[in-house]
Amino acid sequence: MPPDSSASPTNTGRPSRGTLALLALIVALGLAVRLHGIGFLLPQLGEPDGLVIDYQLRALEGHGRESASDPLNAYYPHLVARTAALVPRSWVAPATPHTLAEHLRVASASRMRARIAVALLSLLAIPLTWWLARHFVPDAWALMAAALVAGSPFLVWFAQQARPHAAATSFALLAVCAAVHLRQAGGWRAYAVAGLAAGLAVGVLQSGLAVLPAIALAILLRVRADRWRALAGTALVLAIAAAFVFFLYPFMFTGGPDPESVTMRPDGTLAVSRHLVFVDLFNGRGFAVVWRAFREYDPLLTWLALFGFATVVVVSPRWAPRCVPAFACARTLDLAIVLAHAVPYLIAIGLYQRTYQRFALPLVPYLGIVSAYGAWQLWRLAARGGRGLSLVAGALACAAAAAELAWSWQLGRVRARPDTIQEAATWITQHVPPETQAISVMPGLDLPIARSRASIKKDWHHKDEQSVPWFRYQAELMPGAIEGPAWHIDSMPLITSEERTKAHSEAYAFARELPGGYAVIIAWPKNFRPALNAVREGLRGQFELAARFAPDDPDPGTDIPLAHQDDEYPFRVPWAQRMLAARCVGPVVEIYRLR
Repeated sequence: MPPDSSASPTNTGRPSRGTLALLALIVALGLAVRLHGIGFLLPQLGEPDGLVIDYQLRALEGHGRESASDPLNAYYPHLVARTAALVPRSWVAPATPHTLAEHLRVASASRMRARIAVALLSLLAIPLTWWLARHFVPDAWALMAAALVAGSPFLVWFAQQARPHAAATSFALLAVCAAVHLRQAGGWRAYAVAGLAAGLAVGVLQSGLAVLPAIALAILLRVRADRWRALAGTALVLAIAAAFVFFLYPFMFTGGPDPESVTMRPDGTLAVSRHLVFVDLFNGRGFAVVWRAFREYDPLLTWLALFGFATVVVVSPRWAPRCVPAFACARTLDLAIVLAHAVPYLIAIGLYQRTYQRFALPLVPYLGIVSAYGAWQLWRLAARGGRGLSLVAGALACAAAAAELAWSWQLGRVRARPDTIQEAATWITQHVPPETQAISVMPGLDLPIARSRASIKKDWHHKDEQSVPWFRYQAELMPGAIEGPAWHIDSMPLITSEERTKAHSEAYAFARELPGGYAVIIAWPKNFRPALNAVREGLRGQFELAARFAPDDPDPGTDIPLAHQDDEYPFRVPWAQRMLAARCVGPVVEIYRLR
Protein backbone atom coordinates (compact mmCIF):
# COMPACT_ATOMS: atom_id res chain seq x y z
CA MET A 1 0.00 0.00 0.00
CA PRO A 2 2.42 2.71 -1.12
CA PRO A 3 1.70 6.10 0.40
CA ASP A 4 2.19 9.46 -1.20
CA SER A 5 5.78 10.54 -1.52
CA SER A 6 5.35 13.63 0.66
CA ALA A 7 4.57 11.47 3.68
CA SER A 8 7.91 9.60 3.55
CA PRO A 9 6.35 6.76 5.50
CA THR A 10 8.84 3.96 5.26
CA ASN A 11 12.34 3.41 6.52
CA THR A 12 13.92 0.35 4.93
CA GLY A 13 17.36 1.26 6.33
CA ARG A 14 18.85 0.04 9.57
CA PRO A 15 16.23 0.04 12.37
CA SER A 16 16.95 1.66 15.71
CA ARG A 17 17.91 -0.35 18.78
CA GLY A 18 14.64 0.62 20.38
CA THR A 19 12.71 -0.77 17.43
CA LEU A 20 14.62 -4.03 17.55
CA ALA A 21 14.08 -4.29 21.30
CA LEU A 22 10.34 -3.84 20.87
CA LEU A 23 10.33 -6.41 18.08
CA ALA A 24 12.14 -8.87 20.34
CA LEU A 25 9.52 -8.24 23.04
CA ILE A 26 6.72 -8.90 20.56
CA VAL A 27 8.36 -12.17 19.47
CA ALA A 28 8.72 -13.16 23.14
CA LEU A 29 5.03 -12.45 23.74
CA GLY A 30 4.20 -14.46 20.64
CA LEU A 31 6.21 -17.37 22.01
CA ALA A 32 4.43 -17.12 25.37
CA VAL A 33 0.94 -17.30 23.90
CA ARG A 34 1.95 -20.23 21.67
CA LEU A 35 3.40 -22.34 24.48
CA HIS A 36 0.70 -21.58 27.06
CA GLY A 37 -1.69 -24.56 27.00
CA ILE A 38 0.09 -26.26 24.09
CA GLY A 39 -0.37 -29.71 25.63
CA PHE A 40 -4.16 -29.56 25.52
CA LEU A 41 -6.10 -32.82 25.09
CA LEU A 42 -2.96 -34.95 25.07
CA PRO A 43 -2.69 -37.87 24.92
CA GLN A 44 -6.39 -38.64 25.05
CA LEU A 45 -7.54 -36.74 21.95
CA GLY A 46 -5.03 -35.47 19.41
CA GLU A 47 -5.73 -33.22 16.43
CA PRO A 48 -7.20 -35.28 13.54
CA ASP A 49 -4.36 -35.20 11.01
CA GLY A 50 -1.68 -34.39 13.58
CA LEU A 51 -1.02 -38.10 13.75
CA VAL A 52 0.80 -37.77 10.41
CA ILE A 53 3.72 -35.77 11.80
CA ASP A 54 3.61 -37.90 14.96
CA TYR A 55 3.97 -40.97 12.74
CA GLN A 56 6.74 -39.40 10.64
CA LEU A 57 8.71 -38.48 13.75
CA ARG A 58 8.45 -42.00 15.14
CA ALA A 59 9.47 -43.45 11.78
CA LEU A 60 12.48 -41.12 11.56
CA GLU A 61 13.71 -42.05 15.02
CA GLY A 62 12.81 -45.72 14.80
CA HIS A 63 11.44 -45.89 18.35
CA GLY A 64 8.08 -47.50 17.55
CA ARG A 65 6.36 -49.80 15.09
CA GLU A 66 6.04 -47.01 12.52
CA SER A 67 7.64 -47.63 9.14
CA ALA A 68 8.86 -45.26 6.43
CA SER A 69 7.14 -47.51 3.89
CA ASP A 70 3.66 -46.79 5.28
CA PRO A 71 1.38 -44.52 3.18
CA LEU A 72 0.83 -42.29 6.23
CA ASN A 73 4.48 -41.29 6.02
CA ALA A 74 3.81 -39.65 2.65
CA TYR A 75 0.87 -37.47 3.62
CA TYR A 76 2.96 -34.36 4.38
CA PRO A 77 6.54 -33.44 3.47
CA HIS A 78 9.01 -34.04 6.29
CA LEU A 79 10.24 -30.58 7.27
CA VAL A 80 8.12 -30.30 10.43
CA ALA A 81 8.89 -33.88 11.46
CA ARG A 82 12.63 -33.31 11.03
CA THR A 83 12.36 -30.08 13.03
CA ALA A 84 10.45 -31.94 15.75
CA ALA A 85 13.29 -34.46 15.89
CA LEU A 86 15.53 -31.57 17.03
CA VAL A 87 13.28 -30.82 20.02
CA PRO A 88 14.83 -32.63 23.01
CA ARG A 89 12.60 -35.33 24.42
CA SER A 90 13.61 -34.20 27.92
CA TRP A 91 11.65 -30.98 27.35
CA VAL A 92 8.36 -32.83 27.39
CA ALA A 93 8.73 -36.11 29.30
CA PRO A 94 10.82 -37.74 32.03
CA ALA A 95 13.28 -40.46 31.09
CA THR A 96 12.01 -42.92 33.74
CA PRO A 97 8.29 -42.39 34.40
CA HIS A 98 6.61 -43.89 37.45
CA THR A 99 3.37 -42.07 38.23
CA LEU A 100 0.30 -41.91 36.00
CA ALA A 101 0.95 -38.24 35.20
CA GLU A 102 4.52 -39.01 34.11
CA HIS A 103 3.41 -41.90 31.91
CA LEU A 104 0.79 -39.65 30.29
CA ARG A 105 3.54 -37.17 29.44
CA VAL A 106 5.67 -39.90 27.89
CA ALA A 107 2.71 -41.13 25.84
CA SER A 108 2.25 -37.54 24.59
CA ALA A 109 5.93 -36.90 23.90
CA SER A 110 5.98 -37.32 20.11
CA ARG A 111 2.90 -35.18 19.56
CA MET A 112 4.17 -32.55 22.01
CA ARG A 113 7.53 -32.31 20.26
CA ALA A 114 5.72 -31.86 16.95
CA ARG A 115 3.53 -29.15 18.45
CA ILE A 116 6.53 -27.32 19.89
CA ALA A 117 8.24 -27.49 16.49
CA VAL A 118 5.20 -25.96 14.78
CA ALA A 119 4.90 -23.26 17.46
CA LEU A 120 8.56 -22.30 17.10
CA LEU A 121 8.43 -22.28 13.30
CA SER A 122 5.29 -20.13 13.37
CA LEU A 123 7.21 -17.47 15.30
CA LEU A 124 9.23 -16.68 12.16
CA ALA A 125 6.15 -14.99 10.71
CA ILE A 126 6.39 -12.22 13.33
CA PRO A 127 9.74 -10.62 12.36
CA LEU A 128 9.06 -11.33 8.69
CA THR A 129 5.77 -9.44 8.89
CA TRP A 130 7.63 -6.53 10.46
CA TRP A 131 10.32 -6.63 7.75
CA LEU A 132 7.78 -6.65 4.94
CA ALA A 133 5.54 -4.05 6.59
CA ARG A 134 8.47 -1.59 6.75
CA HIS A 135 8.22 -1.30 2.98
CA PHE A 136 4.74 0.18 3.28
CA VAL A 137 4.41 1.85 6.71
CA PRO A 138 6.77 3.54 9.21
CA ASP A 139 8.64 1.45 11.75
CA ALA A 140 6.20 2.03 14.61
CA TRP A 141 3.29 0.76 12.52
CA ALA A 142 5.34 -2.15 11.21
CA LEU A 143 5.66 -3.18 14.86
CA MET A 144 1.87 -3.05 15.12
CA ALA A 145 1.59 -5.41 12.15
CA ALA A 146 4.04 -7.79 13.83
CA ALA A 147 2.10 -7.63 17.09
CA LEU A 148 -1.18 -8.42 15.33
CA VAL A 149 0.42 -11.52 13.80
CA ALA A 150 2.04 -12.49 17.10
CA GLY A 151 -1.33 -12.43 18.86
CA SER A 152 -3.68 -13.52 16.09
CA PRO A 153 -6.05 -16.09 17.70
CA PHE A 154 -6.50 -17.68 14.28
CA LEU A 155 -2.78 -18.27 13.84
CA VAL A 156 -2.19 -19.27 17.47
CA TRP A 157 -5.16 -21.67 17.30
CA PHE A 158 -3.23 -23.82 14.82
CA ALA A 159 0.30 -22.92 15.97
CA GLN A 160 -0.44 -25.10 19.02
CA GLN A 161 -1.26 -28.13 16.89
CA ALA A 162 0.93 -30.78 15.24
CA ARG A 163 -0.19 -29.76 11.77
CA PRO A 164 2.08 -27.92 9.32
CA HIS A 165 -0.21 -25.05 8.35
CA ALA A 166 0.98 -22.46 10.91
CA ALA A 167 4.59 -23.29 10.03
CA ALA A 168 3.69 -23.02 6.33
CA THR A 169 2.53 -19.45 6.99
CA SER A 170 6.05 -18.52 8.08
CA PHE A 171 7.81 -20.13 5.13
CA ALA A 172 5.39 -18.75 2.55
CA LEU A 173 6.04 -15.29 3.97
CA LEU A 174 9.79 -15.98 3.99
CA ALA A 175 9.64 -16.77 0.27
CA VAL A 176 7.74 -13.55 -0.46
CA CYS A 177 10.25 -11.52 1.57
CA ALA A 178 13.08 -13.25 -0.27
CA ALA A 179 11.44 -12.33 -3.57
CA VAL A 180 11.16 -8.69 -2.50
CA HIS A 181 14.81 -8.72 -1.44
CA LEU A 182 15.81 -10.29 -4.76
CA ARG A 183 14.04 -7.56 -6.70
CA GLN A 184 15.71 -4.88 -4.62
CA ALA A 185 19.26 -6.19 -4.30
CA GLY A 186 19.92 -8.79 -6.96
CA GLY A 187 23.17 -10.72 -6.75
CA TRP A 188 23.94 -14.40 -6.33
CA ARG A 189 23.21 -14.35 -2.60
CA ALA A 190 19.70 -13.02 -3.20
CA TYR A 191 19.02 -15.73 -5.78
CA ALA A 192 20.32 -18.39 -3.38
CA VAL A 193 18.15 -17.07 -0.54
CA ALA A 194 15.12 -17.12 -2.84
CA GLY A 195 15.84 -20.74 -3.74
CA LEU A 196 16.29 -21.62 -0.07
CA ALA A 197 13.01 -19.94 0.86
CA ALA A 198 11.14 -21.63 -2.00
CA GLY A 199 12.51 -25.01 -0.94
CA LEU A 200 11.42 -24.47 2.66
CA ALA A 201 7.96 -23.32 1.59
CA VAL A 202 7.42 -26.40 -0.55
CA GLY A 203 9.13 -28.61 2.03
CA VAL A 204 6.70 -27.73 4.80
CA LEU A 205 3.46 -28.20 2.83
CA GLN A 206 2.48 -28.97 -0.75
CA SER A 207 0.66 -25.63 -1.06
CA GLY A 208 4.04 -23.93 -0.76
CA LEU A 209 4.14 -24.09 -4.55
CA ALA A 210 2.00 -20.94 -4.41
CA VAL A 211 5.12 -18.85 -3.67
CA LEU A 212 6.63 -19.55 -7.10
CA PRO A 213 4.73 -16.74 -8.93
CA ALA A 214 6.15 -14.16 -6.50
CA ILE A 215 9.69 -15.41 -7.02
CA ALA A 216 9.17 -15.62 -10.77
CA LEU A 217 7.96 -12.01 -10.87
CA ALA A 218 10.97 -10.87 -8.86
CA ILE A 219 13.29 -12.58 -11.35
CA LEU A 220 11.47 -11.00 -14.30
CA LEU A 221 11.91 -7.59 -12.71
CA ARG A 222 15.67 -8.26 -12.48
CA VAL A 223 16.09 -9.24 -16.13
CA ARG A 224 16.95 -5.74 -17.38
CA ALA A 225 19.59 -5.21 -14.69
CA ASP A 226 20.98 -8.75 -14.42
CA ARG A 227 20.67 -9.93 -18.05
CA TRP A 228 22.34 -13.37 -18.35
CA ARG A 229 22.68 -13.58 -14.56
CA ALA A 230 18.87 -13.69 -14.29
CA LEU A 231 18.83 -16.91 -16.30
CA ALA A 232 21.63 -18.43 -14.25
CA GLY A 233 19.96 -17.19 -11.08
CA THR A 234 16.72 -18.89 -12.10
CA ALA A 235 18.59 -22.15 -12.52
CA LEU A 236 20.13 -21.66 -9.07
CA VAL A 237 16.71 -21.06 -7.48
CA LEU A 238 15.28 -24.17 -9.11
CA ALA A 239 18.29 -26.31 -8.19
CA ILE A 240 18.16 -25.35 -4.51
CA ALA A 241 14.38 -25.80 -4.35
CA ALA A 242 14.69 -29.19 -6.07
CA ALA A 243 17.27 -30.28 -3.50
CA PHE A 244 14.79 -29.53 -0.71
CA VAL A 245 12.08 -31.46 -2.52
CA PHE A 246 14.41 -34.45 -2.90
CA PHE A 247 15.29 -34.33 0.81
CA LEU A 248 11.84 -33.60 2.26
CA TYR A 249 9.75 -35.71 -0.14
CA PRO A 250 11.80 -38.94 -0.01
CA PHE A 251 8.71 -41.04 -0.73
CA MET A 252 8.50 -39.56 -4.22
CA PHE A 253 11.92 -40.87 -5.26
CA THR A 254 12.50 -44.09 -3.34
CA GLY A 255 9.51 -46.08 -4.60
CA GLY A 256 8.17 -45.88 -1.06
CA PRO A 257 4.62 -45.68 0.21
CA ASP A 258 3.08 -43.91 -2.75
CA PRO A 259 4.91 -44.26 -6.08
CA GLU A 260 2.07 -42.36 -7.77
CA SER A 261 2.68 -39.27 -5.65
CA VAL A 262 1.41 -36.86 -8.30
CA THR A 263 -1.22 -38.52 -10.47
CA MET A 264 -4.26 -37.46 -12.46
CA ARG A 265 -6.79 -40.24 -12.17
CA PRO A 266 -9.28 -41.15 -14.94
CA ASP A 267 -12.18 -39.66 -12.97
CA GLY A 268 -10.52 -36.23 -12.95
CA THR A 269 -9.19 -36.48 -9.40
CA LEU A 270 -5.67 -35.19 -8.80
CA ALA A 271 -3.70 -37.24 -6.22
CA VAL A 272 -0.82 -35.34 -4.61
CA SER A 273 1.01 -37.12 -1.77
CA ARG A 274 -2.09 -38.90 -0.52
CA HIS A 275 -4.18 -35.73 -0.85
CA LEU A 276 -7.07 -35.95 -3.28
CA VAL A 277 -8.03 -32.80 -5.20
CA PHE A 278 -11.41 -33.13 -6.88
CA VAL A 279 -11.31 -30.96 -10.00
CA ASP A 280 -15.09 -30.77 -10.26
CA LEU A 281 -15.24 -29.08 -6.82
CA PHE A 282 -13.63 -25.86 -8.05
CA ASN A 283 -16.97 -24.07 -7.90
CA GLY A 284 -16.18 -20.97 -5.84
CA ARG A 285 -17.66 -22.17 -2.55
CA GLY A 286 -14.32 -21.92 -0.79
CA PHE A 287 -14.55 -18.13 -0.60
CA ALA A 288 -17.31 -18.45 1.98
CA VAL A 289 -15.07 -20.78 4.00
CA VAL A 290 -12.20 -18.27 3.92
CA TRP A 291 -14.44 -15.40 4.97
CA ARG A 292 -16.01 -17.46 7.75
CA ALA A 293 -12.58 -18.58 8.97
CA PHE A 294 -11.35 -15.02 9.49
CA ARG A 295 -14.65 -13.78 10.89
CA GLU A 296 -15.09 -16.67 13.32
CA TYR A 297 -11.49 -17.21 14.45
CA ASP A 298 -10.08 -13.68 14.33
CA PRO A 299 -12.87 -11.09 14.17
CA LEU A 300 -10.77 -8.16 15.43
CA LEU A 301 -8.05 -8.60 12.80
CA THR A 302 -10.71 -9.11 10.14
CA TRP A 303 -12.43 -5.81 10.84
CA LEU A 304 -9.14 -3.95 11.19
CA ALA A 305 -8.07 -5.32 7.80
CA LEU A 306 -11.35 -4.28 6.20
CA PHE A 307 -10.76 -0.77 7.51
CA GLY A 308 -7.22 -0.92 6.13
CA PHE A 309 -8.49 -1.97 2.70
CA ALA A 310 -10.94 0.94 2.80
CA THR A 311 -8.11 3.39 3.46
CA VAL A 312 -6.20 1.92 0.51
CA VAL A 313 -9.16 2.72 -1.73
CA VAL A 314 -9.33 6.28 -0.37
CA VAL A 315 -5.60 7.05 -0.24
CA SER A 316 -4.40 5.24 -3.38
CA PRO A 317 -5.71 7.86 -5.85
CA ARG A 318 -3.58 10.45 -4.05
CA TRP A 319 -0.25 8.66 -4.47
CA ALA A 320 -0.89 6.92 -7.80
CA PRO A 321 -0.32 10.03 -10.01
CA ARG A 322 3.01 10.55 -8.24
CA CYS A 323 4.10 7.06 -9.16
CA VAL A 324 4.07 7.35 -12.98
CA PRO A 325 5.00 5.21 -14.72
CA ALA A 326 3.73 2.67 -12.19
CA PHE A 327 6.68 0.32 -12.59
CA ALA A 328 9.10 3.12 -11.74
CA CYS A 329 7.82 3.12 -8.15
CA ALA A 330 9.79 0.69 -5.97
CA ARG A 331 6.99 0.23 -3.47
CA THR A 332 4.56 -0.57 -6.24
CA LEU A 333 6.90 -3.30 -7.45
CA ASP A 334 7.19 -4.72 -3.93
CA LEU A 335 3.41 -4.68 -3.63
CA ALA A 336 3.12 -6.48 -6.97
CA ILE A 337 5.36 -9.27 -5.66
CA VAL A 338 3.24 -9.61 -2.52
CA LEU A 339 0.08 -9.75 -4.60
CA ALA A 340 1.67 -12.34 -6.91
CA HIS A 341 1.49 -14.70 -3.96
CA ALA A 342 -1.61 -13.53 -2.10
CA VAL A 343 -4.04 -13.16 -5.01
CA PRO A 344 -3.47 -16.48 -6.85
CA TYR A 345 -3.42 -18.32 -3.53
CA LEU A 346 -6.67 -16.72 -2.39
CA ILE A 347 -8.30 -17.50 -5.73
CA ALA A 348 -7.16 -21.14 -5.58
CA ILE A 349 -8.46 -21.84 -2.07
CA GLY A 350 -11.53 -19.70 -2.67
CA LEU A 351 -12.55 -21.63 -5.75
CA TYR A 352 -12.17 -25.03 -4.08
CA GLN A 353 -15.25 -26.24 -2.22
CA ARG A 354 -13.29 -28.46 0.20
CA THR A 355 -11.07 -25.68 1.47
CA TYR A 356 -10.54 -25.85 5.23
CA GLN A 357 -10.23 -22.81 7.44
CA ARG A 358 -6.53 -23.46 8.17
CA PHE A 359 -5.77 -23.07 4.45
CA ALA A 360 -6.31 -19.31 4.93
CA LEU A 361 -3.50 -18.94 7.49
CA PRO A 362 -0.83 -17.70 4.98
CA LEU A 363 -3.01 -14.63 4.43
CA VAL A 364 -2.84 -13.57 8.12
CA PRO A 365 0.45 -11.59 7.80
CA TYR A 366 -0.99 -9.61 4.89
CA LEU A 367 -4.08 -8.75 6.93
CA GLY A 368 -1.76 -7.61 9.72
CA ILE A 369 0.11 -5.31 7.35
CA VAL A 370 -3.00 -3.80 5.79
CA SER A 371 -4.47 -3.32 9.29
CA ALA A 372 -1.34 -1.42 10.32
CA TYR A 373 -1.62 0.68 7.17
CA GLY A 374 -5.19 1.63 8.03
CA ALA A 375 -4.18 2.49 11.61
CA TRP A 376 -1.31 4.61 10.34
CA GLN A 377 -3.59 6.55 8.00
CA LEU A 378 -6.05 7.09 10.86
CA TRP A 379 -3.21 8.40 13.00
CA ARG A 380 -2.12 10.78 10.23
CA LEU A 381 -5.66 12.09 9.95
CA ALA A 382 -5.93 12.48 13.73
CA ALA A 383 -2.59 14.31 13.84
CA ARG A 384 -4.13 17.12 11.79
CA GLY A 385 -6.50 17.73 14.69
CA GLY A 386 -3.75 18.12 17.23
CA ARG A 387 -1.41 16.13 19.40
CA GLY A 388 -4.22 14.90 21.64
CA LEU A 389 -6.09 13.19 18.84
CA SER A 390 -2.92 11.58 17.47
CA LEU A 391 -2.17 10.16 20.93
CA VAL A 392 -5.68 8.73 21.07
CA ALA A 393 -5.27 7.11 17.65
CA GLY A 394 -1.91 5.67 18.68
CA ALA A 395 -3.39 4.33 21.92
CA LEU A 396 -6.19 2.65 20.00
CA ALA A 397 -3.66 0.94 17.73
CA CYS A 398 -1.70 -0.32 20.75
CA ALA A 399 -4.93 -1.47 22.37
CA ALA A 400 -5.87 -3.47 19.26
CA ALA A 401 -2.52 -5.27 19.25
CA ALA A 402 -2.76 -5.90 23.00
CA ALA A 403 -6.30 -7.23 22.58
CA GLU A 404 -5.12 -9.81 20.05
CA LEU A 405 -2.39 -11.00 22.40
CA ALA A 406 -4.83 -11.11 25.33
CA TRP A 407 -7.30 -13.09 23.22
CA SER A 408 -4.67 -15.69 22.41
CA TRP A 409 -3.55 -15.82 26.04
CA GLN A 410 -7.14 -16.63 26.98
CA LEU A 411 -7.08 -19.40 24.39
CA GLY A 412 -4.04 -20.82 26.17
CA ARG A 413 -5.69 -20.47 29.58
CA VAL A 414 -8.71 -22.44 28.45
CA ARG A 415 -6.54 -25.10 26.82
CA ALA A 416 -4.32 -25.38 29.89
CA ARG A 417 -7.21 -26.36 32.17
CA PRO A 418 -8.26 -30.01 32.67
CA ASP A 419 -10.32 -30.94 29.61
CA THR A 420 -13.68 -32.68 29.59
CA ILE A 421 -12.15 -36.12 29.04
CA GLN A 422 -9.78 -35.57 31.96
CA GLU A 423 -12.74 -34.49 34.10
CA ALA A 424 -14.64 -37.65 33.17
CA ALA A 425 -11.59 -39.76 34.05
CA THR A 426 -11.29 -38.00 37.41
CA TRP A 427 -14.99 -38.69 38.09
CA ILE A 428 -14.41 -42.38 37.35
CA THR A 429 -11.48 -42.56 39.78
CA GLN A 430 -13.58 -40.92 42.49
CA HIS A 431 -16.79 -42.95 42.04
CA VAL A 432 -15.77 -46.35 40.65
CA PRO A 433 -13.51 -48.65 42.68
CA PRO A 434 -10.59 -49.93 40.56
CA GLU A 435 -10.90 -53.31 38.83
CA THR A 436 -14.31 -54.04 40.35
CA GLN A 437 -16.55 -53.63 37.30
CA ALA A 438 -16.15 -52.86 33.62
CA ILE A 439 -16.54 -49.34 32.27
CA SER A 440 -17.89 -49.33 28.70
CA VAL A 441 -16.49 -46.52 26.54
CA MET A 442 -17.07 -45.43 22.97
CA PRO A 443 -14.26 -46.25 20.52
CA GLY A 444 -11.74 -43.45 20.30
CA LEU A 445 -12.50 -42.22 23.83
CA ASP A 446 -9.10 -42.91 25.38
CA LEU A 447 -9.64 -42.15 29.08
CA PRO A 448 -6.37 -40.93 30.67
CA ILE A 449 -6.39 -43.47 33.50
CA ALA A 450 -4.53 -46.74 33.88
CA ARG A 451 -6.14 -49.82 32.33
CA SER A 452 -6.03 -53.23 33.89
CA ARG A 453 -4.03 -55.88 32.02
CA ALA A 454 -7.21 -57.85 31.37
CA SER A 455 -8.74 -54.72 29.82
CA ILE A 456 -5.74 -54.24 27.56
CA LYS A 457 -5.75 -57.87 26.52
CA LYS A 458 -9.48 -57.76 25.67
CA ASP A 459 -9.00 -54.71 23.39
CA TRP A 460 -5.66 -55.87 21.99
CA HIS A 461 -6.90 -55.30 18.44
CA HIS A 462 -6.56 -51.52 19.09
CA LYS A 463 -2.80 -51.73 19.72
CA ASP A 464 -1.89 -50.57 16.20
CA GLU A 465 -4.44 -47.75 15.91
CA GLN A 466 -2.91 -44.28 15.66
CA SER A 467 -5.99 -42.61 17.18
CA VAL A 468 -5.52 -44.17 20.66
CA PRO A 469 -1.93 -43.33 21.66
CA TRP A 470 -2.55 -43.83 25.38
CA PHE A 471 -3.89 -47.36 24.84
CA ARG A 472 -0.99 -48.19 22.50
CA TYR A 473 1.47 -46.90 25.07
CA GLN A 474 -0.04 -48.98 27.87
CA ALA A 475 -0.10 -52.08 25.66
CA GLU A 476 3.69 -51.86 25.35
CA LEU A 477 4.34 -51.51 29.10
CA MET A 478 5.28 -54.25 31.48
CA PRO A 479 2.61 -55.13 34.06
CA GLY A 480 2.79 -52.85 37.08
CA ALA A 481 4.84 -50.18 35.30
CA ILE A 482 2.30 -47.48 36.23
CA GLU A 483 2.16 -46.89 39.96
CA GLY A 484 -1.32 -46.87 41.44
CA PRO A 485 -4.70 -48.48 40.69
CA ALA A 486 -6.07 -49.56 37.31
CA TRP A 487 -9.60 -49.83 35.89
CA HIS A 488 -11.22 -52.32 33.57
CA ILE A 489 -12.21 -50.31 30.50
CA ASP A 490 -14.18 -52.08 27.80
CA SER A 491 -14.50 -50.57 24.29
CA MET A 492 -18.01 -50.74 22.86
CA PRO A 493 -18.38 -52.99 19.79
CA LEU A 494 -18.74 -50.15 17.28
CA ILE A 495 -15.73 -50.71 15.03
CA THR A 496 -17.11 -52.48 11.97
CA SER A 497 -19.92 -51.23 9.75
CA GLU A 498 -22.01 -54.24 10.80
CA GLU A 499 -21.61 -53.38 14.47
CA ARG A 500 -22.55 -49.75 13.88
CA THR A 501 -25.57 -50.75 11.80
CA LYS A 502 -26.77 -53.05 14.56
CA ALA A 503 -26.25 -50.36 17.20
CA HIS A 504 -28.18 -47.89 15.08
CA SER A 505 -31.14 -50.17 14.47
CA GLU A 506 -31.22 -51.80 17.93
CA ALA A 507 -29.98 -48.97 20.14
CA TYR A 508 -31.96 -49.90 23.29
CA ALA A 509 -30.94 -53.55 23.14
CA PHE A 510 -27.34 -52.55 22.40
CA ALA A 511 -27.28 -50.32 25.49
CA ARG A 512 -28.77 -53.04 27.72
CA GLU A 513 -26.10 -55.53 26.61
CA LEU A 514 -23.19 -53.28 27.58
CA PRO A 515 -21.09 -54.90 30.33
CA GLY A 516 -20.16 -53.30 33.62
CA GLY A 517 -21.72 -50.61 35.72
CA TYR A 518 -20.99 -47.44 33.74
CA ALA A 519 -20.88 -46.23 30.14
CA VAL A 520 -18.80 -43.24 29.04
CA ILE A 521 -19.67 -41.64 25.71
CA ILE A 522 -19.11 -38.54 23.62
CA ALA A 523 -22.33 -36.64 22.93
CA TRP A 524 -22.35 -35.48 19.32
CA PRO A 525 -24.57 -32.77 17.82
CA LYS A 526 -27.81 -33.86 16.22
CA ASN A 527 -27.42 -35.32 12.71
CA PHE A 528 -23.73 -36.11 13.35
CA ARG A 529 -22.48 -39.71 13.61
CA PRO A 530 -25.92 -41.36 13.60
CA ALA A 531 -24.81 -44.72 15.04
CA LEU A 532 -23.14 -43.09 18.03
CA ASN A 533 -26.10 -40.80 18.58
CA ALA A 534 -28.38 -43.84 18.50
CA VAL A 535 -26.29 -45.46 21.25
CA ARG A 536 -26.65 -42.30 23.28
CA GLU A 537 -30.43 -42.36 22.84
CA GLY A 538 -30.48 -45.98 23.95
CA LEU A 539 -28.58 -45.07 27.11
CA ARG A 540 -30.51 -41.90 27.81
CA GLY A 541 -33.85 -43.69 27.44
CA GLN A 542 -33.06 -46.39 30.01
CA PHE A 543 -30.33 -45.34 32.42
CA GLU A 544 -29.41 -42.54 34.78
CA LEU A 545 -27.11 -39.78 33.59
CA ALA A 546 -24.52 -39.76 36.36
CA ALA A 547 -22.31 -36.93 35.05
CA ARG A 548 -21.94 -34.62 32.07
CA PHE A 549 -18.91 -32.53 31.19
CA ALA A 550 -19.20 -29.76 28.58
CA PRO A 551 -16.57 -27.17 27.64
CA ASP A 552 -18.93 -24.20 27.97
CA ASP A 553 -20.13 -22.46 31.12
CA PRO A 554 -23.07 -22.40 31.29
CA ASP A 555 -23.68 -25.56 29.28
CA PRO A 556 -25.93 -24.59 26.32
CA GLY A 557 -26.81 -28.23 25.63
CA THR A 558 -25.76 -28.05 21.96
CA ASP A 559 -23.21 -30.89 22.30
CA ILE A 560 -20.72 -29.04 20.09
CA PRO A 561 -17.10 -29.88 20.98
CA LEU A 562 -14.41 -27.28 21.47
CA ALA A 563 -11.25 -29.01 20.40
CA HIS A 564 -9.08 -28.71 17.26
CA GLN A 565 -10.92 -28.16 13.98
CA ASP A 566 -14.44 -26.94 14.44
CA ASP A 567 -15.63 -25.79 11.04
CA GLU A 568 -17.76 -28.87 10.43
CA TYR A 569 -20.17 -28.21 13.28
CA PRO A 570 -23.29 -25.98 13.27
CA PHE A 571 -21.94 -23.30 15.58
CA ARG A 572 -23.98 -20.43 16.97
CA VAL A 573 -21.18 -18.39 18.55
CA PRO A 574 -17.93 -17.51 16.73
CA TRP A 575 -15.14 -19.77 17.93
CA ALA A 576 -12.88 -16.95 19.11
CA GLN A 577 -15.81 -15.44 21.02
CA ARG A 578 -16.76 -18.81 22.46
CA MET A 579 -13.24 -19.26 23.75
CA LEU A 580 -13.60 -16.12 25.87
CA ALA A 581 -16.38 -17.73 27.91
CA ALA A 582 -15.34 -21.40 27.75
CA ARG A 583 -14.16 -23.09 30.92
CA CYS A 584 -12.06 -25.76 29.16
CA VAL A 585 -11.73 -27.65 25.88
CA GLY A 586 -12.85 -31.06 24.72
CA PRO A 587 -15.95 -32.86 23.48
CA VAL A 588 -19.12 -33.17 25.53
CA VAL A 589 -18.67 -36.32 27.65
CA GLU A 590 -21.51 -38.11 29.43
CA ILE A 591 -21.36 -40.93 31.99
CA TYR A 592 -24.37 -43.24 32.46
CA ARG A 593 -24.93 -45.57 35.42
CA LEU A 594 -25.93 -48.95 33.96
CA ARG A 595 -26.66 -50.99 37.09
